[in-house]
Amino acid sequence: MTNNTKKTLLIVFEVFMIIVAFIFMIPVLLTLINSLKTDAQIYQNPASFPTSIQIINFVNAWKETKFPLVFFNTFLITSLSTVGIILVSSMASYAMVRTKSKLSWAFFLLFTFSMVVPFQTIMIPLVVTAKALNLKNIFGIIPIYFGLGCPMAIFMYHGFIKGIPLELEESAAIDGASIFRTFFTIVLPLLTPITATIAILDVLWIWNDFLLPLIILPKQTTIQLAQYGFFGQFKTEFGKAMASLVLSASPIVIFYLAMQKYIIKGIMAGAIKG
Repeated sequence: MTNNTKKTLLIVFEVFMIIVAFIFMIPVLLTLINSLKTDAQIYQNPASFPTSIQIINFVNAWKETKFPLVFFNTFLITSLSTVGIILVSSMASYAMVRTKSKLSWAFFLLFTFSMVVPFQTIMIPLVVTAKALNLKNIFGIIPIYFGLGCPMAIFMYHGFIKGIPLELEESAAIDGASIFRTFFTIVLPLLTPITATIAILDVLWIWNDFLLPLIILPKQTTIQLAQYGFFGQFKTEFGKAMASLVLSASPIVIFYLAMQKYIIKGIMAGAIKG
């Protein structure tokens, strides 16, 4: 294959990927466009541009969802859950990697197996357990996210930690460092790429999660539950709904754009080291 042929194929492939990326962006563009239109305009032609800019949709969505309150609740749940998943998973993975025993390997297989269990199969037992333990509140849902998020994080950490030279920890032990000091001052900083990846993935998941808050929390506690109020049995307020989606997505999109470089870097590093 000549160089010209390779360049032509590369250009064709790049054009094809740009078209695919644009297709995936269509729902986002439609959401943004329809957030600036009246319900009548949306029903008439959802794909058309607004004839007049309806900023009032954002004002009404802000007020009716009590956006500052639900934003704070969602931020609290997301941040605490993500930090907890990172701490628990990194420490558990470190213990399983450095403890050479069949029990450690069995625990790792158990966590890995739990990744393939569909959430729908544990919904009813989860609700019953949460009610019995008085976890049906903002702070109660956080440990539930720990249990749901740790298996994937442990799987990713496990492969990454195996690539860290054991000599670094042995040197720290000779200097008198405890196992906790060794972990937090030597091992955890080396896990920064995979930690950033796990943080991004978990923030995107928890922030946008609807099903778990729906079955655990009271109505209109998080942003997603508040948005659900715009979709009724007899009437759907699409303009307000689209505006609320833009409001809720803006912070997480900014966070993702700021941290996206770590996603591929961390996943590839974990895969190679595993």
